[in-house]
Amino acid sequence: MNRHRTAIILIVCALMFTAGAYILLSKSEPNESTYRHAVSPPEETAAAPDWVDQGQNATPDYTPIDAEAHNATPTPEQNDKPIGVIEVAENNIVTFTFVESLSDYLLNRFTPQDENGKPATLASAKSLNMYFGREMDGFSIDGDDIFQARQRLLDYVFTPNIINMLYGMYKSAFIAQLIDSATSEEREYKVGVETERRVLDGYETAVMLKLNARRIEQTSIILRAIGSDSKITESAGKYLQAQRAVGRANVQLQNAIADGKSTSEASTRLKQAIMQREQIKSSLITRMKKTCTGCPDSELFYLAQWSYRRVLNEPEGKLKAFKTASEVLDNLAQEFRDAAKDLK
Repeated sequence: MNRHRTAIILIVCALMFTAGAYILLSKSEPNESTYRHAVSPPEETAAAPDWVDQGQNATPDYTPIDAEAHNATPTPEQNDKPIGVIEVAENNIVTFTFVESLSDYLLNRFTPQDENGKPATLASAKSLNMYFGREMDGFSIDGDDIFQARQRLLDYVFTPNIINMLYGMYKSAFIAQLIDSATSEEREYKVGVETERRVLDGYETAVMLKLNARRIEQTSIILRAIGSDSKITESAGKYLQAQRAVGRANVQLQNAIADGKSTSEASTRLKQAIMQREQIKSSLITRMKKTCTGCPDSELFYLAQWSYRRVLNEPEGKLKAFKTASEVLDNLAQEFRDAAKDLK
C-alpha cells in the first residue's frame, strides 16, 4: 500500500515539474526570433603559459609572426600634367623663333676650352646687334627695306612696357631652350687647338651660363649709366659730328691733291679734326668707365653710339627704356647664375 502511494506521489511531482518548465519557456516574446546552435567544445583545453608552472626553466618561443608589414603611407596623387613642358604665348612681332635664334647665337660663340685651356665667350652687344640686324631672324616685320624694318622694330620693342612684356613672356622658355640645346644638340666647339662636334656636358653648360651672365651684367651696367646720364648720349652725338668733320676735311685734302694745289692747309685741318674727334671719344669712354671699370672700351663706345641713335626723336622716353632694359638684364644674369647652380 505504501509503495503504491509513493509511486503516485512521484508521478504527480513529475507532471508538475513538466508543467512548470512549459510555462517558463512559453514567456518569450512572440516576435523575437531565436537562433540556437550547438556549441562545440574547444579542441585544446586552455592552459596557463609554461612560465607560470615552470618559472625560468620555460623555453622561450621565438616563432616568427606571419603578419606582413603594412605601408601606411598614402599613395601620392597622380599628376596628369606633363613634366618639363613650358607653355609660351607667342608675340606677333617678336616670335619664339627669336628665342631659338638667340640660344644658337650664345652657343655658337662659346668655347669650352681656348688655346690657354680656359672657357670663353665671344658674345657682345655689337656682335648681337649685327647678328639680328642682318637677317632679322625671329622678327615679323613687313617691308623689303631692311633699314626701315629695323627702325620699325626698334620703335616697337624699345619702350619700357614692351621690354617688360617680352621678358616676362620669354624668360623661362629662353633659359630652358638654351640649356636643352646645349646638352642635346651637337655643334662644333673649339677645344684647345682642335674642333669637336658634340654636345656640352652639365659642367660646361654651367660655365657657359656663368660667362654669359657676366657679359649680360656688364651690358646692364652700361645701359643703366646711359639711362641715368644724358651727357653720355650728348657726347656720342658730338662724336658723330666730329666724325663728319673728319670726312669733310679729308675730302678737301683729296681735292687739293687732285687739283695739284698746296695740301698744307687741308692736311692741318684734317689732323685737327681727327684730334678733336679722338678727344671726344676718349672723354666719352672715360666717363662711362666710372660706372663699369671692367667693361671693354669697344663695348662702351659702341653702346654709346647706339644709344644716341635710339634717343634722337624721343630723348626722355627712350632714356627710361634704357633703365628698364638694365633692370631686365640684371634679372636675366641672376637667372643664368641660378640655372648654373642647378646643373652642378
